[in-house]
Amino acid sequence: MHLAAQRTFSMRPMLFVAALSLALVACTSSPSSSAQSSSASGGTTVTLSGLAFSPTSLTVKVGTKVTFQNKDTVDHTVTNGKDGKPDANAAFDKSLPSGQSVDITFDKAGTFNVTCKIHSTMNMTVTVQ
Repeated sequence: MHLAAQRTFSMRPMLFVAALSLALVACTSSPSSSAQSSSASGGTTVTLSGLAFSPTSLTVKVGTKVTFQNKDTVDHTVTNGKDGKPDANAAFDKSLPSGQSVDITFDKAGTFNVTCKIHSTMNMTVTVQ
């Protein structure tokens, strides 16, 4: 009888370890904020928060609509360019007030640098395949 009680006691730590392992796997399987992919039909969202784009790198299919959401308390722009400067023939240049969102559809394949003209350190890249 004493032996059965000892086995039950030793199973508790094993159950705890199993539950903890499952919790860790669930926490580590979420996508990274630095890169994200999307299909043309589903679209995707980029968040502007803490004076940064998230994700900082995005890969989408031609025809994908990307929604840029400004969650900061300051205004931004979503501009085709780098380091706060628009490209010579910028494909897009949209104002984005605090708390608002703007949609941009990427109709051409290529790599598009995205910046904020107000905050030159805000930069990201959208790769369209």
